[in-house]
Formats: sequence, structure tokens, C-alpha cells
Amino acid sequence: MVKYLTGRAKDLVMLKMLKSKAVRNMDRKFLYYLRESSKYEKFVQIDGKVVMNSQLPPYGTEAFEKFISMIPRIQNGEKFPFSVNIAITSRCNYDCWHCSNWGREEKPDMTLEVLTNAIHKLQDMGNCFIGITGGEPTLRDDLEEIVEAIGTRSHTILFTNGEKLSMERAKGLKERGLFSASVSLDHFKPEIHDKQRGFAGAFDIAVAAIKACNDAGLYTIAGAVPTREMINNGEIPRYYRFLKDIGAHEVRIIAPIPTGRLVGNKDARWCGKDEEKQMWEYHMQLNKDKDYPKISEYSYIESEGMLGCMAGTYHAFIEGDGTLTPCDMVPLSFGNIQKEGLEASYKSMSDRFQVPRYECYVRTAHALFKKGFDKEGKFPLSNETAMEITDKVKNKRMSAFFIKLGMPPPVFEESSTVEDKYESLDLKDLDCPEPVWRTQEKIWDMKSGTLDVLVNHIDAKDNVEKAARSEGWLYETKVLADGEFLITLTSS
Repeated sequence: MVKYLTGRAKDLVMLKMLKSKAVRNMDRKFLYYLRESSKYEKFVQIDGKVVMNSQLPPYGTEAFEKFISMIPRIQNGEKFPFSVNIAITSRCNYDCWHCSNWGREEKPDMTLEVLTNAIHKLQDMGNCFIGITGGEPTLRDDLEEIVEAIGTRSHTILFTNGEKLSMERAKGLKERGLFSASVSLDHFKPEIHDKQRGFAGAFDIAVAAIKACNDAGLYTIAGAVPTREMINNGEIPRYYRFLKDIGAHEVRIIAPIPTGRLVGNKDARWCGKDEEKQMWEYHMQLNKDKDYPKISEYSYIESEGMLGCMAGTYHAFIEGDGTLTPCDMVPLSFGNIQKEGLEASYKSMSDRFQVPRYECYVRTAHALFKKGFDKEGKFPLSNETAMEITDKVKNKRMSAFFIKLGMPPPVFEESSTVEDKYESLDLKDLDCPEPVWRTQEKIWDMKSGTLDVLVNHIDAKDNVEKAARSEGWLYETKVLADGEFLITLTSS
């Protein structure tokens, strides 16, 4: 039985959480923040468990209680792999337009023994949330054994295109311990989904898989990467209703991210002032409406006022060959679990990132990913390049969740050997958010000094000021003639 919880029903769930001593011991200001930040979340009750947020284990599970018990470690500034996605294979039968796994060399799958040992090590380190992905994970015949190895210590979600997910297999996976399955479905028009996934019949396969997961009693998610055209054509609400009609309990929306196959692709990205704003509004409005499934728009969930980006600190990705990276969207190598070991690789990575970031790491670093790919010709990028990029893009600012939780701020050693510079950038007439990225790249190049940035749109002004704050620079803005702005940035 599935119920959508809004209003008072949602408040009652949060009150029940206070039965936990660990929750009661949290600062009241943080608890108030949690209530306010969940204002635009729709809770979903299934099998006596409650899904509150797509990046947390469901309330009422062993994994949720484990997460709550880990809160003091976060408050002490400790890092641990709370959430990890594991590519159990790099093989895939689709050819998706936005594929984040693109550019990898094909290598043999890790054995069941290696995966099982890694899963148990992750759980010993504090893991509460595991995503099984690929490639296409259902291509592995031992998927059921991998799910069973995870057990109840971690919340488990399967990411799939649905082709190898029959009713019988969905039931078998649930019996082994799978809680949720996310099936990729980008549109309600078959021809569009088939084209975007590069596979004839992909739409019918995905629809059948969603229905099978629902009937099998799994928490059923439809995962989508909407294009700018789909948003601007006003098709999103119709798409959401269609998904609920075929059995999806939740829709996970990921914006096109300039990594993998989209690295260097500026045209595919949403514009922060238009498409992203519209998608945030859908998230906030439709999560109050029981006629729609739960909406999880990830650029909203990972925004500064919410959870932000945990890549490299509390979230990690294990590639198909065992390489550890901060996220499946952040192709930077920090060791291999089969060579350097999981703990050493994770420490190498988390020491560089230090704290969760106030927004998606890729938003800032994507241009450096492109430069790295042009040089190396493959993903993930080497450890040497990873060190260079993380030297430039530092997590100096955290999201509200971790600030209010009381996590200590990051401390970075700054070089004192770089001479001050005075430079300028003329960024007039650039579409958003290009002025931000150009400004950030110049800041990384300068390290210190003064930078004049000229723009002629108020949204560009606001975004450049935000970029200055995120990089720890002071700024002063002057209004010039003809609607132009001169923003003077100075290293603090």
C-alpha cells in the first residue's frame, strides 16, 4: 500500500522521529531547519516505511537509524562514505545522448567476491545508502547476489534502463532485499525517448519495467534528463501525470550535466534563470498535489539552502574497474579499491574535498574536465589531473544543511608565493551562466589580486557576485551607463 503524505500527515511523521533519542538530542534550530526545508517535499509511505528525501534512507529502516547515529561524526567534521553508487558493470546496450559513463575504456567486471568485500567495508566505514548502477546493472546474472550482500545495513536502489527487469526478476530482487528501482524514462512520447536513449523500443521496455516494479512492491522511480525544449514547451506537468498513471511513485529529475558524453557541450545545459527556475517551481508546487508522484528535482535538492553537493565527502562512486571517484558525474580518480584499497582511496579523495559543497561540483569544474579530457582522451581523468583540478576548485562554502548541523568549516592552506595581479574581463552579452564560469577560471589563474568584471545583465551581475563569495573574494559593484555593471573582485 502506497500513500502520499502532505500537510499534517507529513508533520506527524516528523513528530514520530522525535521518539529517537539521537533525533531529540539534535539542536532545536537544526530540527526547525529540517521541518522548513521539507516544506516542499512530498513524503511517500510504502510497506510501513516513509521516503522523505531522495538522498536519505527511508524512515523506519535500519539504514535510517544508522544514518541518525552517524550525525555526531558529521558534527565532529569526520568524513565517511554515507552514500555510494557502484557501477557493477561498464557494459550497456543503450547509447544515451547524455551518458555519464561515456569515454571509459571497457574493462572486465569486478567479481562478486570483490564487490561483496567492498560493500561490507563501506558499511563498516559508515555507509547507509548504496546505488547499484553501471553501465546497465541488470546485464549481470549475479545481480541478485549483489543485492543480497548489501542486506539491510544500507538502503539500496537499482538504476536501470529496464530491459532486463521482468516482473519475475523484480519480485526476486525485492525478496533479496532491494527497496527501490529507478527506471530511465525521459518522455511520454515513445519516439523521443527511443531517440534520446539510442535504442529502438526503449520506451515500451521502460514502461513495462516501471509497471513490473510497482506490481512487485518496489518503491518505483522514473529517472529523467529533460531537455530545454521539453521544459520550454510546457510538457513537464503532463509528463509527471503520465508517470504516476503507469505506476511511478517518484520522478527524479537530473539536469543535463556537462560531463561524460556532454563534456564541453554548452547548448544542452539548462539556463539558471529560465529552465532551472521553472523546474524548481514544479518541484515546490506539485509536491503539494497528491495527483502527482513525488518530485525530486536534483538541482533544487543539491542547492545551497538544501543538502548541496556531497561528492567527494559523504558521497562517492566506484567505477566498473574499481576506480574511486567523487561521483559518477565527477570523473576524477583517487585510487582503485582493488589496488590502493578502499580506505586509502577514500581518504585521498575526502582530504581534497574536505566538506560538502554549496552546489554541484560540476557547475564549477566542468571546463576543467573538458581540458583534462582533451589532454588525456578518456575518463576518468588521472589522479595527477584530479589533484590539479581540486587545487583550483575548492569546497570553501557549505550548504545550509551541513552549516546548521554544525559541521566545522574547511581549512585550506593557501600559497603565499603567488604575486598579486590586476586584471579585467569584458563579459558583456554572454548568456547565463557563462560569466560565472569565466570569472571563476580567471580567479583560479590569478590566485590573488584584483579582477574587474564587466557585465550588462543584472542576472549576470548577481551570479558573478555569488561566484566571488563562493571563491572567498571580496567585491564591490558599480552601476555604469546603459545598464552595465562593473564588479571589482579582490582576494581576501
